[in-house]
Amino acid sequence: MAEPVVPPAPSAVPPGLRPSARTPPPTAAGLMVERPPVARAPAAPPGIVSRTGGASGPATTRPPPPVPDSAMPGRTGATTLPPRPAPPAASRFGLAVIAGSARGQRYKLPVTGCVVGRQRGAILFSDDVFVSPLHATFLVKDGALYVRDESSASGVFVTVGGTEALTPRTLFSAGQRLFRYTGRIEPQPPVSGRPAIYGAPMPSGQAVYGVEEVLVGGRAGRAVMTAAPLLTIGLAHCDLSFPGEEGLAGRHCELSPTPTGALLRDLSGGLGTYVRLASGVERPLRPGDRVRLGQHVLQVEALG
Repeated sequence: MAEPVVPPAPSAVPPGLRPSARTPPPTAAGLMVERPPVARAPAAPPGIVSRTGGASGPATTRPPPPVPDSAMPGRTGATTLPPRPAPPAASRFGLAVIAGSARGQRYKLPVTGCVVGRQRGAILFSDDVFVSPLHATFLVKDGALYVRDESSASGVFVTVGGTEALTPRTLFSAGQRLFRYTGRIEPQPPVSGRPAIYGAPMPSGQAVYGVEEVLVGGRAGRAVMTAAPLLTIGLAHCDLSFPGEEGLAGRHCELSPTPTGALLRDLSGGLGTYVRLASGVERPLRPGDRVRLGQHVLQVEALG
């Protein structure tokens, strides 16, 4: 059992500081005991003259405490902490609908992104038959915006930033038209004992490649096969021409073959050439980029 604290005898207390009747009772050992405050003269700051012994007493100066060399900048052994960087500001993005039945609508994306679809998501295009129930996801990660195709039926298309490398069977879009790059066409080797199938002669020493139009429902439309270094698409005077087509430039885009595929180059002057993303791939987006979901086109905006 803890022993109570015995208050000091009156004779041990200096005159003028004897406890009064209001002095609180003693407390258990180990706890603070409230005592009348003792008036003390304020301590003079280091380096300031203080006087003792009354107004006529001698003046004494106390020097400031020494500062260790390790705390002085520029000296050997000094440890100077770098300034703490300010936390990065959260980037905010928006989507403006520039084509489709919801044209003119603007959406402010949450800080983590959102889902777009015909039946599910924060942004819905319920009247677009080419939009899947859950079509795409816009993601915001580390201050950057991405888009991902959620295995949609019609795909997610993103504008080409100048040029884009294509692999065989890749889909791309210009105006209202959808195309497929067929890849390099290899000649069929003859089969021993069987007659050769008649056809136009293959160019010797040149790679033959092609582009075919894809119609609604996935059916093949017009196609062009060539061994030329460029294949062009546009309104007129191109390998694939569509006079009067809305959204097409005179020479909208061109393809040139490469050893592994083709290089697609946008020449539309801002109208846009789109390439379809592979399902599940996260494509980075920048302000000004456009994303086609069904018949709707959304443009990325940076919000302050």
